[in-house]
Amino acid sequence: MKTKYLNQSLYRIFAPLVAGLFVYILLLLVFDRLSEIVSNFQPDELVFLIVVNYILFETYRLWINTFEKTKRFASTPWIKTGLMFSGSFIITISEVSACLWLYFNYYIGMSSFGSQLISLLIVFILVGILFHLFYISITFLDKQNSLLLQKEDLNRKNIRYELEVFRNKINPDFLYHSLEGIISLIRKDQIDQAEKHIDYLALFYRRILGNRYSEIISLEDEIKKVEHYQEIQNYLYSGNLHIEWQLKQDAKQIMIVPNTILQSINLIEQTQLVNANSELKISIEEEKKYICFNYKSSARLKRDINPKTLLDNINHSISFYSNLKASCVEDGMLSRIKIPKIELEND
Repeated sequence: MKTKYLNQSLYRIFAPLVAGLFVYILLLLVFDRLSEIVSNFQPDELVFLIVVNYILFETYRLWINTFEKTKRFASTPWIKTGLMFSGSFIITISEVSACLWLYFNYYIGMSSFGSQLISLLIVFILVGILFHLFYISITFLDKQNSLLLQKEDLNRKNIRYELEVFRNKINPDFLYHSLEGIISLIRKDQIDQAEKHIDYLALFYRRILGNRYSEIISLEDEIKKVEHYQEIQNYLYSGNLHIEWQLKQDAKQIMIVPNTILQSINLIEQTQLVNANSELKISIEEEKKYICFNYKSSARLKRDINPKTLLDNINHSISFYSNLKASCVEDGMLSRIKIPKIELEND
């Protein structure tokens, strides 16, 4: 709520107190010389001005709260601001005049206070303007912060949506070829091999579905998923897909976004020659902040998918958790893909 700061107890107690002190010093400077300020200081006058500030600030607060609750001028903010300032101007004149009349008639015992009234009205009108300008500036900053928070929340939701799509993404070509391989095994009466193939496929998708609500997982969980994937694909490639893990630390301690390793292997498959007659060796090692995929380049002449698209998908999923980006570098016959590890913050 925009007026939340106006309703805070500390603000309501100390703001009028400080404003009353400054008003009194200002009035002393107006009516007296600088050298006479200490000798002319009157505690009862200071208390009076502080009380007037308390009354004015509380009235301003109620007046602004009333305007914030009404939606009548929501489409015309300038009219709303003008009415608010006009009402505050009337409040200032009426309350300051009433307070000064009571002070002079019942406390001092004087009925003539024209010059003091004009001076007090000028000072308190300025105080009222500053009060409302401060409120408007806080309101403006509040709107800016709300817009930034809404934008951040929208970006967060978009990234979460993209991450959800990325985690639950099922490669239709992979599923088609897997089922085709099972049919082929059944036709060859290799029932045991077909059952094993079905088991690998079931275990693979069970792990995919098991990670669908996980934002990050350990590399150990991803390795098991990759092993099932490798077994399924090696039926198509006649055992020519080789994946070698070279890790310096326990895979349980390395955290990643689900499916990033799998998508990286898929990226390599989509861009390199691998089939029943062509071997593909992928060495996966660990660096300080990255997991690296090293392989000899044997690029396809025709690629079914743009590798940049797959790399962008991986980077979208990682961007929610890390400022580092995945990259693909081809250096002659050797190629490398680097995937950032996820660093967990310690509480």
